[in-house]
Amino acid sequence: MGVLWTGTIKQRRCQMASVSGTEKANGLAAEGRGKGNGDATVEDVQAELEKLRNDIAALTQTLASFGNGKLKEAGDRASQLGADVAEASAQYVDTARTGLAAAEQDLEAHIRSRPFQSVAVAAGIGFVAALLTRR
Repeated sequence: MGVLWTGTIKQRRCQMASVSGTEKANGLAAEGRGKGNGDATVEDVQAELEKLRNDIAALTQTLASFGNGKLKEAGDRASQLGADVAEASAQYVDTARTGLAAAEQDLEAHIRSRPFQSVAVAAGIGFVAALLTRR
């Protein structure tokens, strides 16, 4: 029996599960035929159902642990990304503060070196601002 391996990984896993389930069913059927009688007893069916329940429980537990692992991994990545963003923004704030402090010192030095010119420039800027806001 050939299996066509196309599609996504999820589809391939389903195909693999289907193939192994089919092989298991064929093996059970052959085992039942080998016993001599074609009818399965109630105990055989119950035993097989119990095995199936155990297999499903194990599969569910495996899937749950896989999902929890992926969830924790995503949470760790998000926390790391948040920490990186916080660090980068703190660096930008420090850079901006340093730049503004340097500009303030330069402006203060210029005002101290030429006080009359600075007052005239400030008065001119105030006059232009008054004209613009008057409208």
